[in-house]
Amino acid sequence: MSTEANKPIRIFRLRGVKAAVFENKTGANTFHKLTLQKIYREEERWKTTQSLGRDDLPVACLLLQRAWEFILETESNHQQNEKEPQR
Repeated sequence: MSTEANKPIRIFRLRGVKAAVFENKTGANTFHKLTLQKIYREEERWKTTQSLGRDDLPVACLLLQRAWEFILETESNHQQNEKEPQR
């Protein structure tokens, strides 16, 4: 398995919250998954957690909405490309 498959195809960031969209292919099927993380600094080191605070929730909702829209657009583009005849 290559490391290229583990890289997100899109990352959305806002106010210390990060949503990363991954594309996975199995045979002819393509599906998408998402990770959601809080990024924070502890002393001199950057860290991440999956725990969100109260004030992170509206930000997470916004990023999840943007990620969902991106996934729908990406899937729509894939379907259109499959329908177009090859030249």
